[in-house]
Amino acid sequence: MIDLSGSPAPWPDEATRLWADRVAQAARQADLWTVPAPRGDEVLREALADQLGLSAEQLTITASLRATALTYARRFGHVVLERPTYPGVLPVLAGAGATVTRASWDELLKGAAGGEPGDTVLWLTSPGRNPDGRTLTDQDRRRVAELAAEGYRVVVNETYAWFCGHAGTPAGADSAGTLHKLRGVGARLGWMAGPGCFEEAFPELLGTPPSPVWQRAWGLFLQGGGLDLLRAGLLAEVDDAKAAFRDRLASAHGIAFPAFDGPNALIPLAPEAAGAPPESGPPATEQLEEDALAAFREEGFEVVAARHFDAAQPALRATFFGVGAAEAIRFADAVARSPRTALRL
Repeated sequence: MIDLSGSPAPWPDEATRLWADRVAQAARQADLWTVPAPRGDEVLREALADQLGLSAEQLTITASLRATALTYARRFGHVVLERPTYPGVLPVLAGAGATVTRASWDELLKGAAGGEPGDTVLWLTSPGRNPDGRTLTDQDRRRVAELAAEGYRVVVNETYAWFCGHAGTPAGADSAGTLHKLRGVGARLGWMAGPGCFEEAFPELLGTPPSPVWQRAWGLFLQGGGLDLLRAGLLAEVDDAKAAFRDRLASAHGIAFPAFDGPNALIPLAPEAAGAPPESGPPATEQLEEDALAAFREEGFEVVAARHFDAAQPALRATFFGVGAAEAIRFADAVARSPRTALRL
């Protein structure tokens, strides 16, 4: 089975050895076991700030993206959450008391999603949004800056900056993200960055900060060239697989698949391929996606239904983690010949 469901790939051996060495180094630093670091370990903050173009002074370490979302849900009455998007923050935002509205980027950037500026968070993901690989354009970034200047609290989830470069957080917006996509949920580290983030998040940080020893290990790993090793191996493999997928569709099947940033892409489905009689009406999204999932699974591919990300149209999400170019080519052939996709000529 070729897994395109989003499971992070194992690290190369050289990165694993460096990581183990940095964990041991952090464990030997006695003060990390006894001295609190509520804002986050200074080495990790400096390393993340350097990689992401953020201010270390304005950067606070959290346990995860969900932990970051808790602060915004507690402090603001209304959160406008992009659609489609990563679904993990939705129950956190709603469960912490905020009223959550879903909106497309077009709606969100036009300010059409409602809410008073001073009590409303606008939540977007860029670059390389999950599930569709979309990134804010220069025009979008200017509009984000305008909304922030109008008083909206704009949060940009930059989790996928590792995969597709980083143009810098839009002016006036907070940065949020996680290290989970570099290794999996075991990374258990996130960040938030912006003026006043630490003071606002202090109640959550009293009970949820990751261990200073763990944070230092990650900081030393990043400072010691760990991210360079991942870029040369794991992250480069993602780029190679994406290129092979798109090139195969174009060269062998005459299909121009749109470029996408980061590891995730949406494969649109064709409602007319479901096989239901016309008088019964269009099939439900769930039926379309489940039938397509089963068909691709029979061919040896594991993908994910796009409805879990609140996608506007029936689709499947493919993630090119740990997938070689040869496997990506096989997937492109399966996508092109499938009667269920909306990509055929």
